[in-house]
Amino acid sequence: MAQLLRGSVWIGRCLGIRVGIHPSWLLVFALVVWMLTNSFADLGGEHALALAVVTALAFFGSVVVHEFAHALVARRFGVATLSIRLFLFGGVATIATEPPSPGAEAAIAFAGPLCSAVLAGACGLGLEIVGHLGGEPHLALLLMALAAANAVLAAFNLLPAFPMDGGRILRATVWRLRGDHAAATRLSSLAGMGFALALGLMGVGLAWHTHRWEPLWYLALGGFISIATIQSYQQACCKTAVGGSEAASQRKPAA
Repeated sequence: MAQLLRGSVWIGRCLGIRVGIHPSWLLVFALVVWMLTNSFADLGGEHALALAVVTALAFFGSVVVHEFAHALVARRFGVATLSIRLFLFGGVATIATEPPSPGAEAAIAFAGPLCSAVLAGACGLGLEIVGHLGGEPHLALLLMALAAANAVLAAFNLLPAFPMDGGRILRATVWRLRGDHAAATRLSSLAGMGFALALGLMGVGLAWHTHRWEPLWYLALGGFISIATIQSYQQACCKTAVGGSEAASQRKPAA
């Protein structure tokens, strides 16, 4: 996956971790702004576009926070995070080594979805407060969109498809039960490939039946997950073969 993310622009460091943006992120950012502008159409052209841009930036900020949740928990287990990048399918964190134990793997993986769920709850609570106070409708729309987006982000990443968070939790569970990291990686990788295939077929089917191009996004996402699964599996096999080398590992997309 590192090859796919070459050309990223580094925008700074936070907590000692490099943060960057891959050029492909501009495409998904434009797509999200376009979709949100259509959703906010009742506000009028300029207001809808402005709110869509702010909402999209806030959402991708949430994705970065999701990745930092992984990074901070990983740090507690002695696993360094080399970088966090936004790209076409959301966010990805590059860690220096695989987690040292099943418990560490599960904790690191669960941190991101938990963070997204907390953000969704906070936005939902804010929406309730704004509603009771009869507040600004633009703020209410922003909070509603962010609550929904973070809830979906949390749920999607918990699907048991390696190398997504749910797939890493699955691997940690099998690793704990069988005591075999390689076998756990194989099983979770098979689950990841199955999920990627199902996602791609769903995208094609929806595009065929609706005669719209938007569902093909699922096909592209399924293709990316399959590539990420293969590369993550190969990295894990290489690490096992060399007895735990320090080869960098890519976490899943947070999208």
